[in-house]
Amino acid sequence: MDEDDKESYNPWKLGFIYYNPDDTHVIVGKRFGLGWTLNFAHKRAYLYLAAILIIALLIICYRKQQPGKRV
Repeated sequence: MDEDDKESYNPWKLGFIYYNPDDTHVIVGKRFGLGWTLNFAHKRAYLYLAAILIIALLIICYRKQQPGKRV
């Protein structure tokens, strides 16, 4: 990327998806507000996302096996 491209390059796709292959961080601060997001230019970001989804699905499946316990 030359200098003109770097000045006009916007790493935020659709305003909320961060994609910047030049940034070495996988977890980056959100554009607006508080919190963090993933840099989807890195393969590790997809692994983190998959791990989060698998954990969430395991929790849902575990909770369905115990119908009498409500929180």
